[in-house]
Amino acid sequence: MRGLLCIVLSFAVFLGGCMGREPNPVPLTKPGDESRSCDSLKTEVVQLQKEMLEILPKTDKFGTNAVFATTGVLLIVPFFFMDLKDAEGIEFEAMRQRNNHLLELLKNKQCDVSDIMAQPIPPLEQQKKEVEEMLKQRNAAGK
Repeated sequence: MRGLLCIVLSFAVFLGGCMGREPNPVPLTKPGDESRSCDSLKTEVVQLQKEMLEILPKTDKFGTNAVFATTGVLLIVPFFFMDLKDAEGIEFEAMRQRNNHLLELLKNKQCDVSDIMAQPIPPLEQQKKEVEEMLKQRNAAGK
């Protein structure tokens, strides 16, 4: 009985370590944000938006996790490749919040933001709902 318990606990610890990487979100505010120049803030906004575009395709893990879970029922190995920690989603959300915070600082300083995309970015869930609504409207208009 003790041996079985040790095996189960070892397997659980091993499996827990294989469930994806730990998220490393950017902080919403950094010391000195309010005293930064407009150019410095705009540069960080552009950089954040580039990083967000790189991470965005990796945020939706539902399809790959579903495939791994389905095949994991037959074979144990695919369970090790599932990503349940959603590191990319958490990091994207932190970047989105930081981006919107920096845009608010730029607005408060009355900086010229005509050369960057200066619209606040909505949460992923809201973006998905908007796309679904747009597709519904398009399908309704096409019928």
